[in-house]
Amino acid sequence: MTGSDDDISSAHLRLVEGTTAPRVRSPHLWWIALVAGTMLFAFVWLATPHGREIEAVWELGVKLLAFAFLCCAIAFFPWPSPRLHWLLYVPFLFLTAYLLPRISYFYFGDAERAQGDSFYTHLYLLLYPGIVLTVTAAYRLGGGSSGRCLKLAANGIVILFSGLLDIMWWLINPVEIPHVIDAPHINIFTGGPISFDMTILFALAHVPIVLAIAVAPLDRWLDRVLGVEPPLPSR
Repeated sequence: MTGSDDDISSAHLRLVEGTTAPRVRSPHLWWIALVAGTMLFAFVWLATPHGREIEAVWELGVKLLAFAFLCCAIAFFPWPSPRLHWLLYVPFLFLTAYLLPRISYFYFGDAERAQGDSFYTHLYLLLYPGIVLTVTAAYRLGGGSSGRCLKLAANGIVILFSGLLDIMWWLINPVEIPHVIDAPHINIFTGGPISFDMTILFALAHVPIVLAIAVAPLDRWLDRVLGVEPPLPSR
């Protein structure tokens, strides 16, 4: 590690007494990932259709890649400290100043449901990923390691794509359970709509994936790839 990296370690990574300071990886990874994620998100928002249907696999890939870069920007943020908790007010402002008023409009103002695709986009392209990123950022600022941040964010998306939401929508709402579930994010893997029972099996198949991500020694793998020294003990 260079002298500047040592300075970062000593000056910024003294957290709660009795904890271990998180590893310091390349100080440039986070802003490179932030720029890449922001550019990809801008492309998704401005150049791809806003709708429920997935018209092309590459569109889903670009959305996931943008999310992945933003997750990396958070996970590799080199100055995690509870003193920076004020950064978490940014997503609160975004939620209350734009996202929630916009989503509520689709219920109160769009009585004819003419903007259903826009509602879906705001809910699943902005709100849910925003919640995952906010939780991940809070964990990172509180001293969470890069690997655990990435695992937290990854499992948040795996759970969304698992079909659990599509099952529970029919179970917790006063509607009749259908014989077939037509969910674009499931169809892309199954080739088309599947039965409700098969959707349950599809969701259960994600349980080992979530567990595998949760127990994976990602921090150790990142250290090997990036050549990082062991974490410094807290003082």
